Amino acid sequence: MDSPRYTVIVPMSRFRADEPALVSLRETPPPKGGMQILVAEGRHPARQRNAALGRARGEIVVFLDNDCSVGSDYWKALVRPEVEIVGGPALLRPQAGAWEEIFQALLTHTLIVGTISARYSPRGEFRVATQTDLILCNLAVRRSIFEKIGPLSTELYPNEENEWLDRARAAGVNAYYDPNLQVFRPQRTTPGRMVLTLLRYGIGRTRQFRVSGWRPTFHQFLPVMLIATLAALLHWRLETEFVILWLVASVIIAFSCDSLLRGWERIVAGLIAPLIPLTYAVGQALGWITLFFPTPDSSSEIVLLNERGERVKDK
Repeated sequence: MDSPRYTVIVPMSRFRADEPALVSLRETPPPKGGMQILVAEGRHPARQRNAALGRARGEIVVFLDNDCSVGSDYWKALVRPEVEIVGGPALLRPQAGAWEEIFQALLTHTLIVGTISARYSPRGEFRVATQTDLILCNLAVRRSIFEKIGPLSTELYPNEENEWLDRARAAGVNAYYDPNLQVFRPQRTTPGRMVLTLLRYGIGRTRQFRVSGWRPTFHQFLPVMLIATLAALLHWRLETEFVILWLVASVIIAFSCDSLLRGWERIVAGLIAPLIPLTYAVGQALGWITLFFPTPDSSSEIVLLNERGERVKDK
């Protein structure tokens, strides 16, 4: 049997045929060259993706999250034969709730998250990218690259794609960012969920040091910078100045946020904007504590299924 051109890998905790990724793949015209869909059931997405890689038959492996939907132009945008790794932004789904719109606006604001905003909104043109531009829920890789670089690290979740992309770059393999290669997904629906997500990402960034080693980047120094700033403000009793600075920053963010936000959403976004980098930095600080504890065992069974929920046969 001829091999398809693409293999789409979707990790799930439990197979559901109505997940957005599978629904959109069924409803979107299939790509030229054919497509294999692998659903990996389990409780550790990095292990699940690696297990699916072992059964992939496509020349190009496409990673999607279960809550992502591809648009009708997705496969057309993906046609770049000279590219070995390419990814694009994860945009907010249509008909999103108010909190989703607020959080998405904050994550697409360059004053708050810097170049990471490219993960959530189209930024610039097709270009060589770093791991700060790309997100694993919308990433396409030539399968042969994994033979050269190795699989995703199973010691990391999240941030496994960051470490893998750093490895690719060190091996001389360029990754590219395509603003037209877009998927759509929900955003966190409550402040509590957003806080937990930012803490988890911060912890994951610190744990990445264990795998890829220390590199003097902005992410390494962010917790120290913010904690030192807060300590200085408290030491010199600059609480009033701190509140004024917070309000000034809030006003700037509120007026420069996504123009589609309603008035009250802009106000809320501005007021909570400084909490985004602060919460992430707290997560990084907590990550240093977790390095003293063993990584929890994640050796649960992984089951590979096709898009109909049928087990994939062994090779």
